[in-house]
Amino acid sequence: MSLSHKLRWSHGEATILSTAAMLADATFQVDGKPFKPFARAPWLGTVDDPSIVGHLRVLAGDFVGLPFGTGGRRARPNPPEWGSLLTQPATGTIHGPTAHREWDIVGGDEHSVTLSLDYDPDSVVRKVERVITARKDAPALDFVMRIFARHKAPISAGLHPNFRMPETPGRLELKLDFEFGLTHPGQTAQGDPQEFKSLSAVPKDGARVDMSHIPLSPRTDKNVQLCGARSSLTGTYLDEGMGFELDWDRELLPTLMIWHTDGGIQGEPWNGQFRAVGLEPLASAFDLHTDVSTGPNPINTRGIKTWVDLDPAKPLEIRHSIRAFAV
Repeated sequence: MSLSHKLRWSHGEATILSTAAMLADATFQVDGKPFKPFARAPWLGTVDDPSIVGHLRVLAGDFVGLPFGTGGRRARPNPPEWGSLLTQPATGTIHGPTAHREWDIVGGDEHSVTLSLDYDPDSVVRKVERVITARKDAPALDFVMRIFARHKAPISAGLHPNFRMPETPGRLELKLDFEFGLTHPGQTAQGDPQEFKSLSAVPKDGARVDMSHIPLSPRTDKNVQLCGARSSLTGTYLDEGMGFELDWDRELLPTLMIWHTDGGIQGEPWNGQFRAVGLEPLASAFDLHTDVSTGPNPINTRGIKTWVDLDPAKPLEIRHSIRAFAV
């Protein structure tokens, strides 16, 4: 059973669950007005089927993946350089124990909460801590993922903030400076280039779509990875005059994956109901097997790291923040 912890501070309130250490809900007060930028699955609080992984049972605003992605895809990609990398057999649950298991809430008050999760004895990871803190006198949340290792090793890692889609196409504007972008190798149509330079011109089905203004029309699902991120990301709800800034340690997580999902996922618990954009800072090759990320792949051979290095001598800290603002 999922437990919860509530944050309340001068500029908002938020609820964090023990399942997947999920940020289930948050309301920021911006210039005296409430602003809720995060996505929230319509089934949250109604699914208790243990065969459905933890983060899907409570899918909402923000969780973490370690390792990020576990393989299990069977479709062969069109970009030949990805070859067999897309067909690694799955190991464990998608996005690792952090995204599936029940965390311990080890401490907290109205301004901060600390959660902890022990990994299995055969894992390179010994323990993960997650600290979520309301920023004093600001409509912002600060996050830390602290990874304790048993021995030195590489591992894929990622953050998974999810933001709500506006109803009107194109009315959430995304801005990020990056080196190059790639469409997901499992979604790259035959004959389409995989690489792009601008988020406003992403290859799709023989044409280009503008993923700097979402949701796309007609409604569709599309995943891309922006490599060599050089700035924080801003998202502006153009019809609301509100926005958010997602900032993170780009030395450790040098890419950002955009998971644009607009009702296209079927089966339980989705049933075509979920609309959101995941804006996911990564040290990973998309959501593929961690062995793909820690071995040679078409992203890291271009100098963009797709893993983090663990060392038992010092816990690895990965930080990110989400700040709301008025336009």
